[in-house]
Amino acid sequence: MLSKIQAEREAKITEHKKHLESDEYQNSLKLIEVVTFDFIKGMKSCSFYCSHGAEFRDNSLSLSHIDDYFMSAIMIVAMLKEGGLNPAKREIRYLIDSSMRYLYVDQKLWRGKLSEKLVYFDKKIDKSNIKYIHDIDLHMIGNQDLKKSFCSEYTQNYYKACEYVHASTKQIEERFSLYEQGITIGLERAEQLQEVAELLSEVYSTLLVFTFHASGVSTIGDLMLDTLSPQDDWVYNGNKYIAEIDRHFDYKHERKDVLQELEATRSARAWPNKALQRTSR
Repeated sequence: MLSKIQAEREAKITEHKKHLESDEYQNSLKLIEVVTFDFIKGMKSCSFYCSHGAEFRDNSLSLSHIDDYFMSAIMIVAMLKEGGLNPAKREIRYLIDSSMRYLYVDQKLWRGKLSEKLVYFDKKIDKSNIKYIHDIDLHMIGNQDLKKSFCSEYTQNYYKACEYVHASTKQIEERFSLYEQGITIGLERAEQLQEVAELLSEVYSTLLVFTFHASGVSTIGDLMLDTLSPQDDWVYNGNKYIAEIDRHFDYKHERKDVLQELEATRSARAWPNKALQRTSR
């Protein structure tokens, strides 16, 4: 019986190796890498620009956790490559949860020292409630409908990720359904990776929006004009919230004569944008 089980398992692994080499699977994996490493590129650029105000950066809960975000992003890629979809989703939940709370505290104690913010975070923040998303000042997103959409999407993505942190009916039913299809750990399909990649792209966009607002208007104005906005292949330029933050700086003198061209570029980048086409090459 054990020999039969082992033989069946080896046959599944052999079949799965063919799936791993398929264009469909490789494209999903490449999409994960694109949204991850472009996220890291954006955060690293932001961190560099914030280094000009070291005291402000060192007293920001949001900015002091950028390296932590890098670590999580790299580990998520590693887990997904090894078939750890649910552990990756649990890490995604940590990212989307913590980043929102850090920004909320930074804005409540805008000029506070890090020690003060840590006390406030410990004593005043309800760790079981995401109500603070509605109190965050998204001042670089001028469109009120987009602000509402951002808060709504944040909430949806938070609860999607939460379904994999604690035991849930969805997680149990999903696991049974996969078993019925013969899909066990290490035998994940391209469509599962695609689903996680899309969630990642939305969560990383959210983290960028939070971090940009924690960095201050002056810093992000320079970052967008000089570094990120001109990069046509930076995937997050196609995100509607990042595009709206970029649009916030259209009043600047450098853009006075190129606004029409710039808006056309933004439309062409609309998510999913040209950068994502790299996944099909």
